[in-house]
Amino acid sequence: MELMNKDALKLRIDLMSSSISSYKQDPKLVSAINILYSREEVVGSTSILPERKLLFTEVQQLLKKSFDVKGKTDNTLAIQAKQSRNCIIKKVEEILGNINNSAESDGSPKLIIRNQRLWSNCIYDLDRVTLKTLHEAKTTKLCYSSVEDKSRFNIIVFVLTKVHELLLKNLTVTRRELFYQNMSRFGNQSRLDVGVRDVCCLLDTPPWDLGIVATAKGLIAGPLNIYLSDGTVVDCMMSGGTLIPQDIKGINEFKSTAKYILVVEKDAIFQKLLDEGALTRLGPVIILTGKGYPDVCTRQILCRLVKELRLKALALVDADPHGYEIFLTYKYGSLAQSHLSDSLACSSLLLLGVRHHDVMTLAPKETQLCLTQLDKRKLTSLIKRPYLNTPVGARIKSDLEVMLAHGVKAEIESVAATAAALCDSYVPSKLIQGDHLG
Repeated sequence: MELMNKDALKLRIDLMSSSISSYKQDPKLVSAINILYSREEVVGSTSILPERKLLFTEVQQLLKKSFDVKGKTDNTLAIQAKQSRNCIIKKVEEILGNINNSAESDGSPKLIIRNQRLWSNCIYDLDRVTLKTLHEAKTTKLCYSSVEDKSRFNIIVFVLTKVHELLLKNLTVTRRELFYQNMSRFGNQSRLDVGVRDVCCLLDTPPWDLGIVATAKGLIAGPLNIYLSDGTVVDCMMSGGTLIPQDIKGINEFKSTAKYILVVEKDAIFQKLLDEGALTRLGPVIILTGKGYPDVCTRQILCRLVKELRLKALALVDADPHGYEIFLTYKYGSLAQSHLSDSLACSSLLLLGVRHHDVMTLAPKETQLCLTQLDKRKLTSLIKRPYLNTPVGARIKSDLEVMLAHGVKAEIESVAATAAALCDSYVPSKLIQGDHLG
């Protein structure tokens, strides 16, 4: 660790002597980036298989990853998309038909939904949080006759009806737009979000395949062009970054000269890195941020970039319980979105920093903060997450346990007081050191 600090100090002095316009990267940094870029273990090329017998749905997921669609024509893809829509439409009609039949026969309509509030309802040994199948998972029965269930039941029926309409017309709508279509029924956005999640579970289909997309909040920057299905080309070399498209499914292709991806927790750090010329100093690199806890679009585009551009991704987050949870959400997925983990969890993501031992070694005492009781409860909860009971997860768990034992946390800024120090010293030294977590 001391060696890393000496190297970091020397690196900062060397780099600060050059302006961005005449900037030449340190040979050690160039070598580290090239090694990162040339690593053989690429997402989709290898899979860590559990020792137990795989479920049929898990086999399907693994086969889907190895399936190459590059050789298919646009016409073939269009036919497949139409067939997929027709299949979902049929499922929706069957569910709504069963509800109507139950109501007409003086019965009480019921819906059986997998419970997405239980970690025990998930499988963890495929490098992500994956929701169990209906016949294996603990379920929740919603009865229309129940006063408590009636509101949730009505929202599900409304969403199913809208999905049917969207698929028939081949349209899309954001969750926010859907909320404003019937505000009195939903009351608040979160109730609609639960209804969309319930429908996705019922149909075993992601929301973007149902015509429901999230409102994007994340930003992306770097030598990257995004080609959309409507013919639009999004250039990500824009000042201040580019808003991530909200229809990730509508992206046809990525083209980039980047050699790796840097996922930044906070917008403030993202902007500071861009202001300091990180795309040159740390590049060629794609930098993206979800502005805190990542939205679906940010997680989805990260997964696609890693898979389709065959790039490694590194995360830069605060050395506190929330920072580590954000990293874990990107890497393993979340409990609430466990039914979408195949498209949202970037299992190859590595933690560049800020790690707890960086704080104890590099951060001045005045920037080191004491953990609150809420922080300690959050850490204890993270440590208990089942997906950390693996060889890879054990190292992450160890970091969390040490943080809890020391009772200290810190922000990214603590190890690099200025953006220049972050760009010229801390990040390059971490890249050169190569000891990434995950």
